[in-house]
Amino acid sequence: MFPREFAEWSDFWWEKAGNFSCRRVLLIGDSITRSYRNRVQEYYKPRKIAIDKLCGSRCAGDPILTAELDLATGTLNGYTYDIIHFNNGLHGGCNDTDIPLDIYQQGIRDIIAMLQRNQSQAKIVIATSTYMSPKGDDSFVIDEKLNAFILERNAFLREFAKENGFILNDLYALTAGNPDFRQSDGIHFEADSADKLADHITELIEKLL
Repeated sequence: MFPREFAEWSDFWWEKAGNFSCRRVLLIGDSITRSYRNRVQEYYKPRKIAIDKLCGSRCAGDPILTAELDLATGTLNGYTYDIIHFNNGLHGGCNDTDIPLDIYQQGIRDIIAMLQRNQSQAKIVIATSTYMSPKGDDSFVIDEKLNAFILERNAFLREFAKENGFILNDLYALTAGNPDFRQSDGIHFEADSADKLADHITELIEKLL
């Protein structure tokens, strides 16, 4: 059986549900993505562009994540996406839920291939994972030991995106060591920093729409 965390969660959101003609962007990620999605949606609300999300705790390689993404992007829902922003890597990397790097890598390959099949018209953006801080609070200290699994996964994501011609959004390079992106608990960003992440994502989406 695939390793599970103590508690796992999934958060689906479809804006303008039932409207199959409006332009749509899908944000896939974890609690970091969930923290900035609403601000991105507020920016696009006047233009009637829907910012959907699938956020959760599952790591690439977990067949349940693949099934959730198939549900979110497949014909059953009937939505068509202009852009899919994919961010996965913070979960399943420490303690008793370690996911081996090769399992994670194959999971990424399988998921992206499925997204391409389900949404062939979509521009796919692959995002690296943000950093973890050993102190939390107002710290933005980078600890290579703490971030070792993130660094390995991000190195793969950068190479994978480059080799396959995907757009890369290097969130690690943006946030790590940057005092503008302070964390509240060592993983999650303070409100103003989450807003800065939202502005960064919005700027990228704007260029691609």
